[in-house]
Amino acid sequence: MEMMKEDEKIRMLKEDLEDLKMYIKEFSDFLPLPVCTINPIGIIVDINKAVEVLTGYTTFELVGQDISIIFLEKKEIEEIEEIIKQKGTESRELNLLTKENKKIPVRIYASIRKDREGNYLGYFLAFFDISEIKALQESLEEKVRERTKELQEKIRELEKFYKITLGRELKMIELKKEIKRLKKELKEKNNEIWKKNLRKNQPKG
Repeated sequence: MEMMKEDEKIRMLKEDLEDLKMYIKEFSDFLPLPVCTINPIGIIVDINKAVEVLTGYTTFELVGQDISIIFLEKKEIEEIEEIIKQKGTESRELNLLTKENKKIPVRIYASIRKDREGNYLGYFLAFFDISEIKALQESLEEKVRERTKELQEKIRELEKFYKITLGRELKMIELKKEIKRLKKELKEKNNEIWKKNLRKNQPKG
């Protein structure tokens, strides 16, 4: 009798565990954010529907594969795993590789998985497509470059205009000085002529 009760408890616990697993799986598939579960040696043990949609791979194709299969930066994945073990979390931009070998810029978020005793079980990896953000950023950067080029051209035009204007001003100053000098010379010559004429016209004693 006691054995039957114990067996019943075990059966119920197993059912509860299966229900919990099903709930977690359904909730994970409901999430629009792609999420992978990675084991301690970097192998994918589970993915949600959003991962299938973004990568083009099925769950059957990805589960059991190294997580680096869907990323361009293989070495960085190794670095991330080491950082997670030390810090618990990590976030950065990487390039996702789809089944068709299409490159998609993504922002990844990784968080450590541990059991009750604190043993390392791997990590959760979530990521989202930042293609539109990147395209917008590149568009803005291009506009900034164009605007900077326009401003630089305006500055060059102003500098050229300033040099021409300054040159003209300097020439005007030189001309004014020359005119003043010539006027002075003319006045001095006129004075000399006037004095000579005055001496000539003076009566002789």
